[in-house]
Amino acid sequence: MIFFDIDGTLLDYDTAEKNGISHFFQKYNDIFSGNELEAMKLWHELSEKYFNKFLSKELSFEEQQGMRMYHLFKAYGVNLSPWESQHRFKQYIELYKNNWTAFEDVHYTLQTLQQGGHSLGIISNGDYEQQVKKLTALNILQYFKYIFTSSELGISKPDPEIFHRTALQLNLEMKDYYYIGDQLETDAISSTAAGMQGIWLNRDNSQLKYDIPTICSLHEVLTII
Repeated sequence: MIFFDIDGTLLDYDTAEKNGISHFFQKYNDIFSGNELEAMKLWHELSEKYFNKFLSKELSFEEQQGMRMYHLFKAYGVNLSPWESQHRFKQYIELYKNNWTAFEDVHYTLQTLQQGGHSLGIISNGDYEQQVKKLTALNILQYFKYIFTSSELGISKPDPEIFHRTALQLNLEMKDYYYIGDQLETDAISSTAAGMQGIWLNRDNSQLKYDIPTICSLHEVLTII
């Protein structure tokens, strides 16, 4: 059984977010003109801060969305109501979704693994509905037999318990699982700590060294599994 992360592993998340928020800044040019780089840095910080609050159950998925947008505009002197915050986040989300693309190594790798008799699954931090929409938009949903997300399991990576709960539901031994993700600590180290065979997808070819199987492209999965 082979499990995958989604964002940064299958979906080119960084490009989608960068293009989406850039187009959003253009839409509100009167506020962000001349401050785009600064605003993008702030957006990344707010996204990480409030998404982590969702993962820790301090905020709902919708609440963390609104908080990100509220504090972005507040930094530039604009106070949004809760409704306005959600409305503008929906505007951003549409621009973000328009830029969802799969990495070039995704389709061939998934198809080859499936044709080779491997069962494939997803373990992802995030909202189940949104993650399924991503897989659908990338035209890869059909490859996955199982989809587990933190919103449904009630726990998130890097807590190894998310992998234990997945294994328990499928009644399989941890050692029989592979888990592939682009984040060294959140994906590879945590899944290995849980007893899975974690693989780090080092797309940026980072020079970090760790005693975990490491690949730079999903095509390499075909040579080690």
